[in-house]
Amino acid sequence: MAGVLFSVRLVSRQPADLDAEAWQGVVAQQLAATKALRDEGKIKAIYRETGVGVLAIFDVADAAEMDQILAGLPMGRYFSSVSANAIWDMGPVLENA
Repeated sequence: MAGVLFSVRLVSRQPADLDAEAWQGVVAQQLAATKALRDEGKIKAIYRETGVGVLAIFDVADAAEMDQILAGLPMGRYFSSVSANAIWDMGPVLENA
């Protein structure tokens, strides 16, 4: 069965009560989790949006898996904004137009 593509924007903020060293520990955990998801093929593309956050394209089985992945991210509790939208590739449509 083909996967479902999601465009996911994640915006995080360092809490005022978390010192820089602890924050860098969370960032390192997040980077490791992101790399693992990319290596598994769950993240197809990922971009840093300067001054905003991260935009990633995920390829997952369904919305439940997308929710599970987002809930399990180390930086999850520090996200100030999360948006996840199902997307589809228009390339084949354009080729046949």
